[in-house]
Amino acid sequence: MNSEKMFLAVIFAALIYAQGVFTVQTATDPTGDYKGPGWFTPPQNPVFKNGTVFDLTKFEVLYNATADALVFRITFADLGGNPWGSETGFSLQYVQIYISRGFPGNPWGTVSCSVLRPDDGNVASGNAFFDEATRFFCPDPANLTQYKYTPGVRFSGQAPWDVAIFIGPKWGNETVNYVAVADVTGGTISVSPLPRVYAQGNSIVAVVPRKLIPPTTRLMSDFPQPTWRYYVLVTSYDGFGPGRIRPFGPVAQEWTVGVGAANASAVLSGTVPRVLDILGPNTPLRTFTRDASAVLEPQSLSWGNFPLAYTTTTVNRIVPLTVTRTDTLTVTETSYVTTTSVSTVTQTQQIYVEKPYVDPTSYAVMGLGVVAGLAGALAAARRR
Repeated sequence: MNSEKMFLAVIFAALIYAQGVFTVQTATDPTGDYKGPGWFTPPQNPVFKNGTVFDLTKFEVLYNATADALVFRITFADLGGNPWGSETGFSLQYVQIYISRGFPGNPWGTVSCSVLRPDDGNVASGNAFFDEATRFFCPDPANLTQYKYTPGVRFSGQAPWDVAIFIGPKWGNETVNYVAVADVTGGTISVSPLPRVYAQGNSIVAVVPRKLIPPTTRLMSDFPQPTWRYYVLVTSYDGFGPGRIRPFGPVAQEWTVGVGAANASAVLSGTVPRVLDILGPNTPLRTFTRDASAVLEPQSLSWGNFPLAYTTTTVNRIVPLTVTRTDTLTVTETSYVTTTSVSTVTQTQQIYVEKPYVDPTSYAVMGLGVVAGLAGALAAARRR
């Protein structure tokens, strides 16, 4: 390669970095597994294309350095177009992403917290996310008034969510697309609308400014880490259904997902998973019974092309498993950990504290890319 071609190659590479969009994490999902636990029947209207519109095939987390925002891209076998003219460019899917950023143990206490309960009401009214009686959406499965709003699944008690992202079609002034961040030590949940959700081919894209997902403990980060784990749920959107989810019943109908007559009691008790596909194997969806909902395990993603370095420190400390107050514990001379729970048993735990940081080289390269791109553009202008 001569010097001129090499120079152009360097300029081209620099311009790619100058755009500031990187693939941070990614995962693929098996095709053809859009029938929930395996035997659900999609709604019968032709608009749903026999259910392929719910077939999740890929999940990506990107970083837009220019906007300092995370970009979540969810790809389907067939997005199904936009038959009802939604402003977001898709009409059929409802995606819920729950992120476990690695707070050690279960910060919600001894009960494995259920999924967020997006209400039918206005998020701004203040009752859509926080319920004093159920404490962070751990509803009694027998309480249909509360449980009917969830997708009908629970998450691993060892990997509770602290960031939840809701993505769906939108018409008019509806509040549909938003991010919720749970402060695991302060006992509050903050809710913010997403600035942009749109369709791109067979993908749904949601832009989440990084400032909307601040860390709530010193063990968390606002930038994806290899230790972050994800629950990604896909179901059928229905703006008039409980929790904006299309009805699930014993028999499939034009606008109803069929779960089988044998599961009629689970439909009545609210434990049937109201989900058609999840990231990873769908096997956990089969574990529901009439008396208990299915428990999902989070998925780890492959690292992309964004340069990241992180170190891990091992700390031995006595921690309250559950306490009735908030305790600030010194684990090193300069690091503090705050825990909150509900009883008074203690034990010794070995905590692996990750100290992530973004490789400054990446920003140096991006800076050089911007300079190189400007120089190339000026040179081209002079030649003209």
